[in-house]
Amino acid sequence: MTKNHDPGQNSSEVVSVSEQSVNNAPANNDRRKMLKKLAVGTIAVAGCSALPSKWTSPVVEFGALPAHAVTSGEVQAEPTTTDSGTEYGVYWGRFNGNRPTWYYSKTMAEYPQQFTVVIEGCATVEVTSNDGIRFESGDTIIKQSDVPGRGMAVIGSAACYSKTSYINY
Repeated sequence: MTKNHDPGQNSSEVVSVSEQSVNNAPANNDRRKMLKKLAVGTIAVAGCSALPSKWTSPVVEFGALPAHAVTSGEVQAEPTTTDSGTEYGVYWGRFNGNRPTWYYSKTMAEYPQQFTVVIEGCATVEVTSNDGIRFESGDTIIKQSDVPGRGMAVIGSAACYSKTSYINY
């Protein structure tokens, strides 16, 4: 675009526009729109080609927890049993008045009439009459869990901060 201005003319300005620039403006706009549509279409096709041809169920693998997860709070793993009649409970966190809780794999009725519960550094409780429902000794409660599938529960004193509990039978 060129501007012609005569210093002697104060009232008007003469503007001359080349014919080519006027005719190319709509064509440039159309080209831009077409390129945008082409780019969107290409991305859509590329995205669709990356999808699998047939959907399958996800594979879930279970493994051991890393060391930091075992010591960092609630651990949701299965209790372990050794051949010697010792079973370690799974520390589940602090509940029931900020009291530590452990779960064992068997129901309370599946344990012998007499067994010992040890909460490391806090308490050792001799269960002398296992009725399969509940046993209390001081601040420690040993009972059948209220949650289906969790077996026996051991609830320690609120003053106890151990994360390890086991039973000997």
